[in-house]
Amino acid sequence: MLHLRKTIKRIGFLLFILLLVYMTTQRPTEDQFYTWLKEQHHISCNGTVTCTMELNENHDVSTLIETGSTIKKGYLIFNTVGKTYEDQSGKQLKLKAIGLFGHYYTISKEEASERKE
Repeated sequence: MLHLRKTIKRIGFLLFILLLVYMTTQRPTEDQFYTWLKEQHHISCNGTVTCTMELNENHDVSTLIETGSTIKKGYLIFNTVGKTYEDQSGKQLKLKAIGLFGHYYTISKEEASERKE
């Protein structure tokens, strides 16, 4: 019985190490973030701070300016990305995402109303 527990612990430890190695090698890139952003949130950025967002199925677009960006790559097994966009009317969109297992997932999405002057 004692030998079986030691074997199970060793197998569990080995699987844990393999999972860490897999997660480290599958941490998504910044390019994958922009692909995910286009697919999930319909925002296209072509290497500039000016982006476009599809508003509906008729492909009407709104121009967005990236006013804030935070990309944390220093984590061993995941990335975090935070982006703030603003349209012509001053409406802000704040997105936060986590990159894990080769994909990005939305942590939060906040839309702020127009600024008061």
